[in-house]
Amino acid sequence: MASEAFEKFRQSMNIGYYEWHDGIGYDLNALAALPPEDRLPAEDLVIARHAADWRDVEALDHIGSDRALHELKKALLAQSLDARIEAAERLARRKLLDESAIEKVIVDALDRTTILDGMVKTLSFATAYPTPAVRSKLLSCALHGNDDIRVHAAALVHFLYGGSSEPFDWAFRPFYLQFGSEDRDVRRSAYLDLCAKIGVEPRE
Repeated sequence: MASEAFEKFRQSMNIGYYEWHDGIGYDLNALAALPPEDRLPAEDLVIARHAADWRDVEALDHIGSDRALHELKKALLAQSLDARIEAAERLARRKLLDESAIEKVIVDALDRTTILDGMVKTLSFATAYPTPAVRSKLLSCALHGNDDIRVHAAALVHFLYGGSSEPFDWAFRPFYLQFGSEDRDVRRSAYLDLCAKIGVEPRE
Protein backbone atom coordinates (compact mmCIF):
# COMPACT_ATOMS: atom_id res chain seq x y z
CA MET A 1 0.00 0.00 0.00
CA ALA A 2 1.34 3.43 -0.97
CA SER A 3 2.30 5.84 1.78
CA GLU A 4 0.42 9.03 2.61
CA ALA A 5 3.33 11.07 1.23
CA PHE A 6 3.15 9.19 -2.07
CA GLU A 7 -0.59 9.83 -2.38
CA LYS A 8 -0.08 13.53 -1.60
CA PHE A 9 2.60 13.78 -4.25
CA ARG A 10 0.54 11.92 -6.83
CA GLN A 11 -2.49 14.13 -6.14
CA SER A 12 -0.35 17.26 -6.51
CA MET A 13 0.43 16.20 -10.09
CA ASN A 14 -3.19 16.91 -11.04
CA ILE A 15 -2.80 20.48 -12.25
CA GLY A 16 -5.99 22.49 -12.56
CA TYR A 17 -6.57 26.10 -13.55
CA TYR A 18 -5.65 27.46 -10.12
CA GLU A 19 -2.31 25.62 -10.05
CA TRP A 20 -1.58 26.59 -13.65
CA HIS A 21 -2.50 30.23 -13.20
CA ASP A 22 -0.56 30.69 -9.96
CA GLY A 23 2.48 28.67 -11.02
CA ILE A 24 2.09 26.11 -8.25
CA GLY A 25 4.41 23.13 -8.61
CA TYR A 26 4.11 19.56 -7.41
CA ASP A 27 4.28 18.88 -3.69
CA LEU A 28 8.05 18.65 -3.25
CA ASN A 29 7.72 18.34 0.51
CA ALA A 30 5.73 15.15 0.00
CA LEU A 31 8.31 13.99 -2.53
CA ALA A 32 11.10 14.53 -0.01
CA ALA A 33 9.13 12.66 2.67
CA LEU A 34 8.67 9.49 0.61
CA PRO A 35 9.75 6.26 2.29
CA PRO A 36 12.40 4.28 0.36
CA GLU A 37 9.89 1.86 -1.16
CA ASP A 38 7.91 4.70 -2.79
CA ARG A 39 10.79 6.67 -4.28
CA LEU A 40 11.16 4.64 -7.45
CA PRO A 41 7.39 4.56 -8.18
CA ALA A 42 7.28 8.35 -7.73
CA GLU A 43 10.27 8.73 -10.05
CA ASP A 44 8.46 6.54 -12.59
CA LEU A 45 5.40 8.81 -12.42
CA VAL A 46 7.46 11.89 -13.20
CA ILE A 47 9.57 10.32 -15.94
CA ALA A 48 6.47 8.94 -17.67
CA ARG A 49 5.39 12.53 -18.37
CA HIS A 50 8.45 13.17 -20.60
CA ALA A 51 9.00 16.70 -19.24
CA ALA A 52 5.63 17.93 -20.49
CA ASP A 53 5.71 20.76 -17.96
CA TRP A 54 8.26 22.77 -15.96
CA ARG A 55 6.91 21.04 -12.84
CA ASP A 56 8.20 17.70 -14.13
CA VAL A 57 11.64 19.24 -14.59
CA GLU A 58 11.57 20.69 -11.09
CA ALA A 59 10.63 17.29 -9.67
CA LEU A 60 13.38 15.51 -11.61
CA ASP A 61 15.93 17.94 -10.24
CA HIS A 62 14.55 17.44 -6.73
CA ILE A 63 14.82 13.64 -7.07
CA GLY A 64 18.40 14.01 -8.29
CA SER A 65 19.12 10.34 -9.03
CA ASP A 66 21.32 9.39 -11.99
CA ARG A 67 18.22 8.34 -13.88
CA ALA A 68 16.39 11.57 -13.04
CA LEU A 69 19.35 13.69 -14.13
CA HIS A 70 19.51 11.76 -17.40
CA GLU A 71 15.87 12.69 -17.98
CA LEU A 72 16.65 16.26 -16.97
CA LYS A 73 19.20 16.45 -19.80
CA LYS A 74 16.66 15.02 -22.23
CA ALA A 75 14.27 17.82 -21.17
CA LEU A 76 16.52 20.27 -23.05
CA LEU A 77 14.63 19.01 -26.12
CA ALA A 78 11.17 19.12 -24.55
CA GLN A 79 8.32 20.48 -26.63
CA SER A 80 7.54 23.07 -23.95
CA LEU A 81 9.99 25.98 -23.93
CA ASP A 82 9.11 26.55 -20.28
CA ALA A 83 10.36 23.03 -19.57
CA ARG A 84 13.49 23.48 -21.72
CA ILE A 85 14.54 26.66 -19.95
CA GLU A 86 13.74 25.20 -16.54
CA ALA A 87 15.94 22.20 -17.39
CA ALA A 88 18.78 24.38 -18.65
CA GLU A 89 18.70 26.55 -15.53
CA ARG A 90 18.79 23.56 -13.23
CA LEU A 91 21.53 21.79 -15.17
CA ALA A 92 23.54 25.01 -15.15
CA ARG A 93 23.23 25.25 -11.36
CA ARG A 94 24.52 21.70 -11.11
CA LYS A 95 27.44 22.58 -13.43
CA LEU A 96 26.17 20.00 -15.91
CA LEU A 97 25.78 22.48 -18.77
CA ASP A 98 28.58 24.64 -20.13
CA GLU A 99 28.21 28.24 -21.27
CA SER A 100 28.12 27.41 -24.98
CA ALA A 101 25.27 24.96 -24.43
CA ILE A 102 23.43 27.50 -22.25
CA GLU A 103 23.89 30.13 -24.94
CA LYS A 104 22.44 27.82 -27.60
CA VAL A 105 19.38 27.06 -25.47
CA ILE A 106 18.70 30.77 -24.93
CA VAL A 107 19.27 31.81 -28.56
CA ASP A 108 17.08 28.99 -29.87
CA ALA A 109 14.32 29.82 -27.36
CA LEU A 110 14.34 33.52 -28.27
CA ASP A 111 13.40 32.55 -31.83
CA ARG A 112 9.99 31.23 -30.84
CA THR A 113 9.17 31.93 -27.21
CA THR A 114 5.86 33.66 -26.42
CA ILE A 115 4.21 34.97 -23.28
CA LEU A 116 2.36 31.65 -23.00
CA ASP A 117 5.43 29.50 -23.52
CA GLY A 118 8.58 30.37 -21.67
CA MET A 119 9.13 34.04 -22.43
CA VAL A 120 9.52 35.20 -18.82
CA LYS A 121 11.93 32.35 -18.03
CA THR A 122 13.86 32.83 -21.27
CA LEU A 123 14.41 36.55 -20.70
CA SER A 124 15.42 35.91 -17.09
CA PHE A 125 17.93 33.27 -18.22
CA ALA A 126 19.26 35.64 -20.88
CA THR A 127 19.80 38.24 -18.16
CA ALA A 128 21.89 35.74 -16.21
CA TYR A 129 23.96 34.72 -19.27
CA PRO A 130 24.31 37.84 -21.47
CA THR A 131 26.92 36.48 -23.87
CA PRO A 132 27.65 38.42 -27.08
CA ALA A 133 25.49 35.97 -29.05
CA VAL A 134 22.60 36.36 -26.59
CA ARG A 135 22.83 40.17 -26.76
CA SER A 136 22.94 40.07 -30.54
CA LYS A 137 19.87 37.82 -30.66
CA LEU A 138 17.96 40.08 -28.27
CA LEU A 139 18.71 43.08 -30.43
CA SER A 140 17.49 41.19 -33.50
CA CYS A 141 14.33 40.17 -31.63
CA ALA A 142 13.63 43.81 -30.80
CA LEU A 143 13.09 44.42 -34.53
CA HIS A 144 12.21 41.03 -35.98
CA GLY A 145 10.75 39.10 -33.02
CA ASN A 146 7.12 38.16 -32.49
CA ASP A 147 4.56 40.57 -31.05
CA ASP A 148 5.07 39.25 -27.51
CA ILE A 149 8.81 39.64 -27.27
CA ARG A 150 9.86 42.76 -29.17
CA VAL A 151 9.17 45.30 -26.41
CA HIS A 152 10.80 43.16 -23.73
CA ALA A 153 13.80 42.26 -25.90
CA ALA A 154 14.43 45.95 -26.57
CA ALA A 155 14.18 46.77 -22.87
CA LEU A 156 16.49 43.94 -21.85
CA VAL A 157 19.19 44.64 -24.43
CA HIS A 158 19.09 48.32 -23.44
CA PHE A 159 19.76 47.24 -19.85
CA LEU A 160 22.48 44.75 -20.74
CA TYR A 161 24.44 47.44 -22.56
CA GLY A 162 24.19 49.78 -19.59
CA GLY A 163 21.54 52.08 -21.01
CA SER A 164 19.05 51.58 -18.19
CA SER A 165 18.99 50.61 -14.54
CA GLU A 166 16.84 47.44 -14.74
CA PRO A 167 15.71 44.86 -17.31
CA PHE A 168 12.51 46.82 -17.93
CA ASP A 169 13.14 50.40 -16.86
CA TRP A 170 9.79 52.19 -16.70
CA ALA A 171 11.52 55.51 -17.25
CA PHE A 172 12.01 54.35 -20.86
CA ARG A 173 8.62 52.68 -21.29
CA PRO A 174 7.36 55.04 -24.05
CA PHE A 175 10.52 54.28 -26.03
CA TYR A 176 10.23 50.52 -25.56
CA LEU A 177 6.56 50.50 -26.56
CA GLN A 178 7.51 51.70 -30.04
CA PHE A 179 8.89 48.20 -30.65
CA GLY A 180 5.37 46.86 -30.21
CA SER A 181 3.97 49.00 -33.00
CA GLU A 182 2.28 47.32 -35.95
CA ASP A 183 4.00 49.87 -38.18
CA ARG A 184 7.39 48.50 -39.17
CA ASP A 185 8.70 51.96 -39.93
CA VAL A 186 8.05 52.97 -36.32
CA ARG A 187 9.83 49.83 -35.12
CA ARG A 188 12.76 50.40 -37.46
CA SER A 189 13.19 53.97 -36.29
CA ALA A 190 13.15 52.80 -32.65
CA TYR A 191 15.63 50.05 -33.51
CA LEU A 192 18.08 52.50 -35.06
CA ASP A 193 17.68 54.74 -32.02
CA LEU A 194 18.34 51.79 -29.70
CA CYS A 195 21.48 50.83 -31.64
CA ALA A 196 22.75 54.39 -31.30
CA LYS A 197 21.99 54.45 -27.59
CA ILE A 198 23.95 51.26 -26.91
CA GLY A 199 26.74 51.89 -29.43
CA VAL A 200 26.07 48.88 -31.67
CA GLU A 201 26.12 48.86 -35.47
CA PRO A 202 22.59 48.19 -36.80
CA ARG A 203 22.04 44.88 -38.56
CA GLU A 204 18.67 44.99 -40.24
